[in-house]
Amino acid sequence: MKLLLCVIAAEAMVQLICKAEVFDRPREWVKGLSRFTNALFNCSYCVSVWVATFTTALFIFWDYSSYFIYLMVIHRLSNFLHDGFRVVQHKKINMILQRGK
Repeated sequence: MKLLLCVIAAEAMVQLICKAEVFDRPREWVKGLSRFTNALFNCSYCVSVWVATFTTALFIFWDYSSYFIYLMVIHRLSNFLHDGFRVVQHKKINMILQRGK
């Protein structure tokens, strides 16, 4: 179970690092440091290796890591829930529009 939580937390961190709008400026700054960092931050798969390393080290060496991991897991699962609600809402809207024709 702990491994699954670490995987979900790592995936959440990768999405935050690579795609979150709030991190656009810092991400662009880091990308501009070198060709390596530019290539790294353009590849979610590549970032996931480093994030997984960070998550593993955090889990092994920090006693309170579970709080951070739970925070990331809750964040990611809530995003999935929001996406599911959005899909249902769009389907309902499309059904209403189809009835109106």
